[in-house]
Amino acid sequence: MANQDLMFDITKQGVEQEKQQYIISRVGDGGLKAVTVKVLSNGTPYNLTGLTPVFEGVKSDDTRIIDTQGATVLDAVNGVFRYIFPRQASTAEGEYQQAFFKLKRGEQTDSTMEIRVNVLKNKVEFGINSESYFTEYQQMIENLKAEMTKALKALETTADATKIKVKGNESLADTLRTQLKGLERSINGQHLVTEDTLREQIEGVTVSIRSLTESLATARQELQTNIDHLGRNSVSTIVSNTPIADIADITETGYYFYDKNVTQNLPTLNSNNANGYIHAVMRDRQNGMIELLGTGYMRERYRGQLYGRWVTTLPVLLWSGTGKSGNTLQLNGSARQFKYLVFDLSFHTNHYATVKIRIPEGTANFYLDAFGAKTNSNVANSTLEEIELALKDDTHLQIKSAMSSSNGAAQTASNEMTIYKVYGVE
Repeated sequence: MANQDLMFDITKQGVEQEKQQYIISRVGDGGLKAVTVKVLSNGTPYNLTGLTPVFEGVKSDDTRIIDTQGATVLDAVNGVFRYIFPRQASTAEGEYQQAFFKLKRGEQTDSTMEIRVNVLKNKVEFGINSESYFTEYQQMIENLKAEMTKALKALETTADATKIKVKGNESLADTLRTQLKGLERSINGQHLVTEDTLREQIEGVTVSIRSLTESLATARQELQTNIDHLGRNSVSTIVSNTPIADIADITETGYYFYDKNVTQNLPTLNSNNANGYIHAVMRDRQNGMIELLGTGYMRERYRGQLYGRWVTTLPVLLWSGTGKSGNTLQLNGSARQFKYLVFDLSFHTNHYATVKIRIPEGTANFYLDAFGAKTNSNVANSTLEEIELALKDDTHLQIKSAMSSSNGAAQTASNEMTIYKVYGVE
């Protein structure tokens, strides 16, 4: 079995870990291609105890793979697991649009930096079809088939019992008809001599009618109860190609398709997640959890309403370009749907800086700072740099000023400091 060693820092900081994340396979490969992954956190081993590694990716033909069963934790304490790529991972020629590993514990998730996966052409073999592959979904289908078979057998048994009850009611109805005919003959033949005799025959017919009515009502209620139970405990295994109109309309456990141009109540999405699949797990029609697969986004449905805000474990690109002092950046979505903003920017002393800052309340100003020595480590020759920003509203970020001070001198305006990307993240 071919094996490749990879290393990730779960903090997603630094660039050293990105240089070796390149995996090559060929269309038709599967089962013999493995990677051994070591996960760190700020340079120290990341404990994987209780966590499940998951491989997620979007292939070159837009089909998706979410594999929860291909990974095996080898050394939990030291953060080491092995993942074996299934055949479904190598069905489309070309480079993956996105691929990464996710670590899950129940509803808690974290993810690694992205990896490059390139699938080479296979000119020899034919009939290799590419399709989306979700191991959890496939397992759910098998479980549902088993549950459906079990439920149908139970319903058949109930139906058989209902047939017996109906046959018993038919016998009761025959008896009732006989009593009615006897009463009719007595009246026509003037055999009823006293009022008491007439009352006794009428009471007998009345009891038979009441018994028949109650028995039929009971059988009907039992049958309806079993049908309702079967409906509540079954989940559709078919995902419609028609996008759901509104996330708030989801009331049942299952998979749904979304499109950001159609579906309401979606969060701000990265460009490669413009459409995709939703997994909903509902306790009942009013309460449950909703996850946008492959995006890191989750949100709760509570008492029939979407509760709180969307929460994501992955950075969402809100703006990219070249932003300098005096510019106002138009964000793709509301900054206040996130807890932090992350900036990729360039200072005089650090051209590859990344700064993470909590989003302030209201329109308060906030600052991105850098301190360093450009040519040597002498503090007396150091440079202090600062960018002042303000959220004018939820989607407009103003760069108010960019100032620097060298060698203890007064601050002066600088046109060298530049913001290139702005992300939203939890």
